Amino acid sequence: MNLRKKLILQYVRQFFGFLLVLLLCLIVSLVLLGIRLMNEEMEADLSRLVASDLQMQLEYEQGKVSVNDRVRKSVDSHNGWLQIIDRNGKLLYAYRTPDNVPQEYEPGEWITQAQNDESALYHVKHWVVDLPEANTNKKAIVLYGAPAPENALMAKLLAAKPANGAAVPAELAQSFSREKAWYAVYDRQGRLSGQYNAPQMAEQLDLIQLLQMENENRNTPDFTVSRYDKESGLTYVVGMANPWYRPGAAAESVDSMIADTFWQVGIILIVSVLFAGSWYALRIGKPLLHMVNWLGNLAQGRYAEPTGKNGRRVGTTRKGKRKKSFAVFQDIFDALAKLSHTLQANEERQKDVERTREEWISGLSHDLKTPLSSIFGYATMLESEQYEWGRGEVSQFGRTIREKADYMNGLIEDLNLTYRLKNHALSMVKEPVPVVEAIRRITADLVNEPDAAGHDIGFEAREEKIVAMVDPKWFSRIIINILTNAIRHTPKGTAVRVEVSLAAPDSFVVRIADNGPGMDEKTLANLFERYYRGGHTEEDTSGTGLGMAIAKQLVIAHGGQIDVKSQPGKGTEVVMTFPCQPAGQ
Repeated sequence: MNLRKKLILQYVRQFFGFLLVLLLCLIVSLVLLGIRLMNEEMEADLSRLVASDLQMQLEYEQGKVSVNDRVRKSVDSHNGWLQIIDRNGKLLYAYRTPDNVPQEYEPGEWITQAQNDESALYHVKHWVVDLPEANTNKKAIVLYGAPAPENALMAKLLAAKPANGAAVPAELAQSFSREKAWYAVYDRQGRLSGQYNAPQMAEQLDLIQLLQMENENRNTPDFTVSRYDKESGLTYVVGMANPWYRPGAAAESVDSMIADTFWQVGIILIVSVLFAGSWYALRIGKPLLHMVNWLGNLAQGRYAEPTGKNGRRVGTTRKGKRKKSFAVFQDIFDALAKLSHTLQANEERQKDVERTREEWISGLSHDLKTPLSSIFGYATMLESEQYEWGRGEVSQFGRTIREKADYMNGLIEDLNLTYRLKNHALSMVKEPVPVVEAIRRITADLVNEPDAAGHDIGFEAREEKIVAMVDPKWFSRIIINILTNAIRHTPKGTAVRVEVSLAAPDSFVVRIADNGPGMDEKTLANLFERYYRGGHTEEDTSGTGLGMAIAKQLVIAHGGQIDVKSQPGKGTEVVMTFPCQPAGQ
């Protein structure tokens, strides 16, 4: 997987991980809000709970169902009672059930309790819940009753039916005073015709207000009930203070809890964002800082990877493995390691090249100085008028001067040739050449050279007819340079073999191998440098150091390639591959 895909995968994974954390925080906050609302409603009025909330308050032990302490506390605070019955009316659990409430129900009898009759002594709320049972869901009915004294007062008021403007009966007034209740009477036109302890009642009956007062009796300051008497056409309204009214559970309290919850969610989100941002910056920033430090070291010429205070590479475990936050950038670290190695190798190579160049310049200066000294000396002798030189002596002086000049001219031509090859400025005229015969002649000519005396030079051709498009002059220069190098840098008695063979229908190979002293790694690595000479003390160092560089550049110019294998004490093998014309063409 490349770095781009790794970074995308890392970003997507961390992005969704962050969203998941935020979602969990939001869910937890909402759950806490729900629990707070449920507890508030339970404390204010148990009847405000829905079946799912109440079912969470049930407890089961040894096959028996009951309610938890919070429900019992709410029932106690409202002076109520609670029952759990099965679908057949059988009592499963009872708490504070008064004597006037049945302990067992005939089929359908419990409905009487749940219907909240106008004269009922209790406000009854019922829920249908599921009880756990093996393999199936067992349903049960929960009945909750709270006292309804306003219904008893309404019954007394309807029985007394006080006339308009008449005095309130003493017994009725005593009952209303004891319960701190009030009543109001409205005529057919909805005008207030009488009241007791209700000076705040409107002069005109407001149906909407009346309905709201009756329907919102769960956690309001007053319990209110109204009845209409068809015979008299009067409307009776009875109200009493709600002893269990809790302002803290009112709508503004819920709004306050919601606001508090949103503040908490906001704080949690801010803390989560700060934590996630710090974590992400640390997770991403440390690898980036490590890379910046590494690049800074490279800019200052320090090529080792930076290490921490413990001496280990930054971002690695004790076992040497990359930490997860660093593993994403492993490709970059590998590239930096490769770059560090390359820069270090190039620096060492540059130093070697500089040293080689200095040595070559020194050697070249010496090589030029020697023939120039001879030329200068013989010219001075010829110029001198103190002696009369004979014709033979003058001829010898001239021959020596010409040889030295030829040597210097060859050296200059080699230098010029290397730069022309480097700049692709060498003109080549390629033509079909039978390369086997050409190499055989070159080998034979070199065998007869004085430098080759004492060497065992052999030639072998596995194919006699190989034709290639080459420049005869420069192709000969390649073979001469390589073969001369093999002869010059090996001692007498060394066996040198020249082989020509087909590598493929469209290419041929020239192999020049010897069993001489071979080369070390340093010499092998610098063999084709323009200014390099070999490092054996017994070698002939009279060359210019350009022969192998010229040979390689000429091989490349002919569309070929060259490879050298050598080990100290095991000889050297130079393999050159050139394109050729397939047989039959």
